[in-house]
Amino acid sequence: MGETTAYLSPNGDNSSHGDGPATRMVVATVEGVATFRRDSPDMPWYLGDRSLSDRHIGALLFEPVSGKLFAGAHADGGLWVSDDGEGASWRQLTNGLDRPHMYGLAARHIADQVTIFVGTEPAALYRSEDFGETWTELTSLRKVPGTEKWTFPPPPHLPHVKSIVFHPERERTFYALVEQGALLQTDDDGKTWAELDGYAEENDITYHDVHRMVISRNDPRLIYLATGEGLYSSSDGGGAWEHLMPRAGRIGYPDFLFLDPRDDGTLFLGGARNDPSKWFSEPMADSIIARSTDGGRSWLELDQGMPSPVAPAFEAMCLHQWDSGMMLAVGTATGEIYVSEDDGASWTCIQDNARPLSKDHHHLAWYPKAEREAALAARRA
Repeated sequence: MGETTAYLSPNGDNSSHGDGPATRMVVATVEGVATFRRDSPDMPWYLGDRSLSDRHIGALLFEPVSGKLFAGAHADGGLWVSDDGEGASWRQLTNGLDRPHMYGLAARHIADQVTIFVGTEPAALYRSEDFGETWTELTSLRKVPGTEKWTFPPPPHLPHVKSIVFHPERERTFYALVEQGALLQTDDDGKTWAELDGYAEENDITYHDVHRMVISRNDPRLIYLATGEGLYSSSDGGGAWEHLMPRAGRIGYPDFLFLDPRDDGTLFLGGARNDPSKWFSEPMADSIIARSTDGGRSWLELDQGMPSPVAPAFEAMCLHQWDSGMMLAVGTATGEIYVSEDDGASWTCIQDNARPLSKDHHHLAWYPKAEREAALAARRA
């Protein structure tokens, strides 16, 4: 059996499948792409190499047909590709991409056709039919009603396309999650869009702050949505929503959401007790992973092997599956990486200094004050 790889990044494709347990993990950090390895599933992990060290990587995507590994960078760092999928060498992709601040990355496979999507800041969505060599913007996304309300709390207040989600049965239907601004659905492959806003309550403090969405494989009308106001579910394809975990709940700011690939009645949710504004004043995220086996109505905290509390935010999480098992991995804003291969019952810290994993500026909450203020001032400039 050859090397099997998992991919851990804040905004990329966070699910993978292999012939067995992962023996390689590619990780997006504020100082490039770090590759961890272990010689066998029962051996410890170690840092193998780093690449793109001058880029803050926020998203990773491995595309299996081409064997290419894509890396999207924050701070106008652009989109990069490793043609052999190993990350030893990279080249930048620019043809048709006029927004170099990268967020969401996703690949869709329909028969023999592969389409790669990238979401950016300011909020825009691009697609490529030739494995990233050329890109076309779906300008329809920026023409939907209400775009003037789209924003993001920290300066310069620019929204972004955080996630792209594909419908499991309808080939021309997919979703774009704009943070903050809209959960958008297209049924005609991106020509037109409709906003699904039934989850937004009257006191929607964060204004349509959508993070992640998962769709049940057994019943595609069942959708779960993680937002800045907590967790929601819909049993009718996004028309009506139930607020399963409010902002005042244990995970008031959920950012990672998975359905168990062996039983999609089981949910895994990761996030913080408080939103990022609190992290910068404390700094304390009080992060946790939790599991539900009843559709999100009750939760079991999965904290064995983790500090209590977990001060930094969980900034990346992935799920790797093989025929007889599953691995969860989570990375923090201060550079720790935790791994569980027993459905979250226990965790092992495989690295405590990987460099921060971070969606955009989140890691700065745990920087020394002077360094943090200088970085935030540069962001505002």
